[in-house]
Amino acid sequence: MGLPWRVLATPRSFFEEGREGYELLRTAGVEVVPSPVDRPLQEEELAGLLGGFDGLVAGVDRVGRRALLGGRPRLRVVARNGVGVDNVDVQAATELGIVVTNAPSVNSDSVADFTFALLLALVRHVPEADRALRAGGWPRLVGVELSGKCLGLLGFGRIGQKVAERARGFGLRVLAYDPQPDREAARALGVELVEFHTLLQEADFLSLHLPLLPETRHLLGEAELRRMKRTSYVVNTARGGIVDEAALARALQEGWIAGAACDVFEEEPPKHSPLLGARNLLLSPHMASHTREAIARASRVAAENVLAALRGERPPNAVNPEVFGPPDRRA
Repeated sequence: MGLPWRVLATPRSFFEEGREGYELLRTAGVEVVPSPVDRPLQEEELAGLLGGFDGLVAGVDRVGRRALLGGRPRLRVVARNGVGVDNVDVQAATELGIVVTNAPSVNSDSVADFTFALLLALVRHVPEADRALRAGGWPRLVGVELSGKCLGLLGFGRIGQKVAERARGFGLRVLAYDPQPDREAARALGVELVEFHTLLQEADFLSLHLPLLPETRHLLGEAELRRMKRTSYVVNTARGGIVDEAALARALQEGWIAGAACDVFEEEPPKHSPLLGARNLLLSPHMASHTREAIARASRVAAENVLAALRGERPPNAVNPEVFGPPDRRA
């Protein structure tokens, strides 16, 4: 009883580690079409494709107004197979009656794990040691311990809380700043909620876990980096735009802070980023959420959201539920 629905799925992982989501759609009679290229699609490319699809499972492709207009009148749902929707023009989608969904919480453990992987590799000089040894060297590299230090969390949502859980095992004192703090979670995890300026001044390690919004863009800039200790480190597994990359590059070059690790960038891949030439910097290609478990969960949630939308139901993870109109308040 095949249904005439067609869905474009751009993440390669949707057909590999996340195949459970693909199979869920296929079993429901949906024709699932992979991206024609093995990279994030540009907005112009999406605009030329979406007119032939009822739904889109999107990775980090730029789903702007032009792309959404290209999907009219057929496109009904854009499902991110991840948490962030900063690459989707949600306002335009709402105006066009297209529901946007995400997959919250699916990668919290993976990102929290990777945050500590970056932090430990950074402060113990693991990449430098590996490179030197392979080149025939035997360097004496001196790092710092985590125990007894202060971990500052810039953002205390699901991922920030998972990082705080892990921090206890390392003997870290944890401070957090969040514009809308979860005080109950902070009490349960032994986290002290503080003002932003206090976080900057006291953190030995500052870990970023905020969404990219107009009010968080370049939240960490020159003034903020200069407030930090010269012995402190920054780890960003959130979104590149939260950090002013030019300011961070200067901070590393001039020694305002001791080092940084970035998994995310304002432009991805970061072909023109000033960070590429910075010292004391560890880089990774937006891979914090790339575990088999997280990818499988995200793909299944994305598929469930797509099916609900195509069936005319309200998806469980709608970012813009107003496209469905006011909720039915009848008993």
